[in-house]
Amino acid sequence: MGHFRSADVRQLLHNKFVVVLGDSIQRSVYKDLVKLLRDDKFVSEAQLKRKGEMSFENDALVEGGSLNEMHNGTTYREVRQYRTGHHLVRFYFLTRVYSTYLESVLSDFQRGPQPDVVMVNSCVWDLMRYDDHHLEVYKTNLDNLFQRLKEVLSPQCLIIWNMTMPVGFRDNEIPENTVHNLRMDIAEGNFFSATLADFHKLDVLDMHYHFRCNLRLRCRDAVHWNPVAHRKYSQILLTHIARAWGVEMPKGKMPEGSTAEPPVSVALKTDPCPKLRPPIQKRERCGQGVLCPGYFTSDASPFVTDSPLLSANIAPGYCPHPPGPPQGPPFASRSFLLPHMPLPPMNFSPFPHHSPYPQEDWSMKMMPRRALKPRGGWTHPYPRPPMYLPRIY
Repeated sequence: MGHFRSADVRQLLHNKFVVVLGDSIQRSVYKDLVKLLRDDKFVSEAQLKRKGEMSFENDALVEGGSLNEMHNGTTYREVRQYRTGHHLVRFYFLTRVYSTYLESVLSDFQRGPQPDVVMVNSCVWDLMRYDDHHLEVYKTNLDNLFQRLKEVLSPQCLIIWNMTMPVGFRDNEIPENTVHNLRMDIAEGNFFSATLADFHKLDVLDMHYHFRCNLRLRCRDAVHWNPVAHRKYSQILLTHIARAWGVEMPKGKMPEGSTAEPPVSVALKTDPCPKLRPPIQKRERCGQGVLCPGYFTSDASPFVTDSPLLSANIAPGYCPHPPGPPQGPPFASRSFLLPHMPLPPMNFSPFPHHSPYPQEDWSMKMMPRRALKPRGGWTHPYPRPPMYLPRIY
């Protein structure tokens, strides 16, 4: 993952049209991206919680929101746009992954201008507000969405499907007693959406995987996330866009998956010609079925060992090798060992004597433990730990 600052983001998205489609989590993604285009500061939690406001960081509310009646129903609409001389970022609030409203959004793209990047996600509203526990309608809508995006958008447009981030249990859900809960349904929806997006040759970002170990960054409702998590979200998105366009990563942090040259060993740094361990000399055969242990091409011993208790004369089937080069012809005055001859006696050196282990005094009795007296209902010798408020995960 790269480390993009505000200047890097402005350069990467120069003269680009970016569209974000999705629910309230994607609206927070849009807000953090707009904040990065302006400066390097984080979005406040109050700004992330606010919806339908007339302006956020000098953007404009185009449709819905506070311009109409504010509510939490499935007919809620909100369209925001941030525009400068060289940047255009637009957000469309979706309550379903595919609907007649989405067709109206695609008709806007057909009239122009065509977006350069489209980031889409919708899962929580599809499962919670439409009672689609078996995900049958959700799977059909996903197929229709991906097919329509490929038909309407240009081939140069980068379409990214963002998988849903991890969520917690709702207040009315007990994991042991419910057959369908939001956590398991989202995991199943992520698997199917990623498989279908890959089938349609679209880019997929597994945000469920990236944030599986950052559950402490979730808000108290166990669905939304804090500004630190959304800044990481933006960095992952920008890293993927830069890789897709072949843009060089900003320096300061190595991106994930990159490979670097392994460091040179200490021996090669100190000595240009290090002394390596010599290889074991190969034994040579001196006839058919006959071993000649006394004849070697070098002075090395035929039995290589580092133990002081083992020597070359205890190797079965080999005769002792006198030090120094062999004298005379190879087979002259040499003792041979044929396959039918008995093995020579084995001369093992005596092993060192070890002193016995000290005997323990089993007459020693265990001291009885001190009886714990109840102290106001608490029988532990240490004070009771302070009570903490339970946190929803």
